[in-house]
Amino acid sequence: MIQALLLLLLTGGEILDRLALSLGDEIITEQQLLLHLRTAALLNGEPSKETPADRRRAAQKLIELALIRIEMQTNRYPLPDDAQMKAALEAIKKQRFGGDDATYKRALAQSKVGEAELLDSLKWQLAILSFIDFRFRPGVQIPEEEIRDYFQYDYPKEFAGRIKESYNQARPEILELLTQQRIDNLLDRWLNQTEAATRVRWVEAVFAGGQR
Repeated sequence: MIQALLLLLLTGGEILDRLALSLGDEIITEQQLLLHLRTAALLNGEPSKETPADRRRAAQKLIELALIRIEMQTNRYPLPDDAQMKAALEAIKKQRFGGDDATYKRALAQSKVGEAELLDSLKWQLAILSFIDFRFRPGVQIPEEEIRDYFQYDYPKEFAGRIKESYNQARPEILELLTQQRIDNLLDRWLNQTEAATRVRWVEAVFAGGQR
C-alpha cells in the first residue's frame, strides 16, 4: 500500500526521505514539503512551523503548484532566464535583508535552505505567476459598468487617503484590481476541477505527528 512506501534514499541504513503524497505520476516527498515550509518562512521573515496542520497546508499548496507545473510543461511554457533570476534574487535581498549579503547568508544558514534551493523556488514562483497571467488573463473581460460601480462604492473605502481626482485617473488601477480578482477566481475553479480529476493519495504518517 502507498502508506507503506518509502523512497529509497538511504545512507548507512538510515532513511533520508519518504513519500508524502502522490498525484497521478507525480510524487512529493517529506523533504520537499519541509523545504517548502522553510523557504516560505525565510521569504516571509517568520520562524518555520512544521506542525501537522502546517504540513497539510503546505502539501495542499504543493499539489496546486504541481498541477500548474504539469500544465506549464504541457504548454511548453518557458522558465525565467539567468538575468531574470539574478534580478529576482537581488530584489529579495534588498526587500527582505536590506541588501546586506551577510544578513542574507546568515538567514539561509538559520533556515536550513541552500541558495540553490531558494533560487529554484524563486524560479518556479516567477514562472508560475507569469503562466497564470498568460493562461487566464485573455479570458477576462471587465464591463465598464462594473469598473464605475467599484469607483463609486468601493474605491473610496479601499483607497482611503489617496483617492484620485477623477474616474479616468482611477480607472487603470481599478481595472487591474478587478482583473486580478477574476484571474484568481478562474485559477481557483481550474485547480478545483483539475485536482478533482486527479488521483491524489496522501501518506497519513507524514502528517500525523510532525517531525520524525
